[in-house]
Amino acid sequence: MVHLTFFDPSGVTEVTRSHAPRLDTLDGKRIGLLSNDQWQAYRTLPFIRECLQADFPECDVLPLDTFPQGVSQIASREIVDKVKEIGVDAVIIGNAA
Repeated sequence: MVHLTFFDPSGVTEVTRSHAPRLDTLDGKRIGLLSNDQWQAYRTLPFIRECLQADFPECDVLPLDTFPQGVSQIASREIVDKVKEIGVDAVIIGNAA
């Protein structure tokens, strides 16, 4: 006999923390850029890097090619491990398309 379980799709998921904790400062921090390789990311993320370095000269923003790029890449365990290995304090993930 087959047993089917149905779930109500209108249910609610409890969110206990909506965002990662914010850094208190960018001075002395290492920031990684992860590109999903969507529309114009190759332009916007380097521009964000330039802006951050201009406004926070004590901040180390890694070049865009530090990590593999692409939607399938940024969600991989390999990227998570590499982010940890390099020791970044924060990651900017984009680009929204």
